[in-house]
Order: sequence, then C-alpha cells, then structure tokens
Amino acid sequence: MAYSMVDVSGMSGVSLSELGQYAETGLLNPAFVGQDEDIYYEKPELLRLQQILFCKEVGMEEDEIGPMLRDTPRDMIRIMQQHRIEMLEKALHLHGMIQTLDKTISYLRGEQELDEVELYAGFSNQGRHPLLNESTSDHVAKNDYYEQKQTKNGQKHDVNSLEQSTMPEGQEMKSKEDFLDSQAKIDRIHLDLQGAIEDGLAPGSSEVQQIIGRHLEWIKDYYTPTAEIYRDLGNLYVEHKNFRQMYDGYHPKLAEFLRDGMMIKAEQDLS
Repeated sequence: MAYSMVDVSGMSGVSLSELGQYAETGLLNPAFVGQDEDIYYEKPELLRLQQILFCKEVGMEEDEIGPMLRDTPRDMIRIMQQHRIEMLEKALHLHGMIQTLDKTISYLRGEQELDEVELYAGFSNQGRHPLLNESTSDHVAKNDYYEQKQTKNGQKHDVNSLEQSTMPEGQEMKSKEDFLDSQAKIDRIHLDLQGAIEDGLAPGSSEVQQIIGRHLEWIKDYYTPTAEIYRDLGNLYVEHKNFRQMYDGYHPKLAEFLRDGMMIKAEQDLS
C-alpha cells in the first residue's frame, strides 16, 4: 500500500519540510511520484524512516545516519538490535533518575528524610550496572586514593564510612573487601546457574528461582528494580555484547537462561 507524504507525516510526526529535506539529500527517497504529482511511500520507505527516527533518538547527527542505513533485512535487524540495547541502557539510567526524583519529592512533602548525597543518585555514571561500572583494579585504586586521603587528613573513620558518606544511597562505593565479596557472590550465582543448566533444570523450577532470588538481592545492593526494569535488565544481559561475552565464559546458554528466570521472578515477586 502506498502512502502520500501527508499520510506519512501524520503517521510519523515528521514534518512535511523534513520529509522534503530527506528526499533532497537522498536520505529517504520516495517510492514513486503519482500522476497527481504527489510523493508516495511504501513499506520499505516507511521502515527506512523508522530507522532514521531511531538513529536520531539515540543522538546521531543527520550526516551520520545515511551510512548507517542498509536495505537488507539482516542489516536492518542488526541496527535495530543495537538501537534496542542503547535504549535499554537509557531505561536503566532513567530508572535511577526517577528514584532520585521520587525521593526528593517525598522529602519536600515532609514524608521522609533525604541525605544530601542522595540528591545526586542516578546522575553521570551512577546508574550503570555494577558489572559494567569499572574493573576491579580501577575500584581498588579508587579505594587506595580514599585511604591515602584519610591518612593525610588524620581522620579516624574507616574506609567504609567515608565511602558511604560520599556516594548516593544504593550506589555507595564499597570497600575493597566488600567489592571483592560482591564479585564473589555474583560469581557463585553464575556458577550455580551453570550447574542448573547442566542438570537440565528449567528457569521456572523452584531450585533455579531460588538462585534468581539471590541474583535479585545482589542487584538490590546497588539499586531497587521494578518488575519492568528487572525484565529490561534480563534482556540487556542477552543483547549487550559485554554481558554476552561474560556469560558465555560460564555457559553458552547462561545469558538466555538467566533472562528467562528473571522474567519469571519479575512476574512473581516484583509485579
């Protein structure tokens, strides 16, 4: 079915002048020009326009978009999967920002107290997933810096108390010992899930859901997920190349297995 430029503008929200500009630059050529001299678009052009809008949504400049677009279904799928990953990452970041807004609104209403450091939770890189935040060596080096700072200032507080006073709630920098303990916990969870796969257990089995429950509690050490954000996190585990590489090191099916278990856990315990 063919759609006129006016139809496409109404469906997509893209102005007529923008569509005309896309045609002039070759970014989006029409399917044909009708006998009424109007411009018409068909399904391939509508899909290309969607790709353009996705590219703009993730912050690409217009002159960068053209080389990114491909007409083959395989290339389109690859590009759209990348868009999906970027949007999931944005969703996780926005979730942290929403939590900060909710806490601030609650404080202004006199409903709860708010520590000063909580005002900035979710900004910058604070909303990133703990497994992607930093390497162990970076974390240890950062803690060494704070330890040296404490010594120079003659402070008697331990490293933990300093870190907790300088990081947002749920995002506080852990001591070296706590950080390594956290990594050991998640490694044990991954190994137990690997064993469950090898034993032929299903993601919804009570044994696996108990392990997923430990995963959820581990996540809560960093931020409090809703059902939606926990599901999105599960999808991110499957689709993000860094996560996939990490999970494949345990078992080639672990990313999907963990995601499926998280979907069930989100439905049962977070909805």
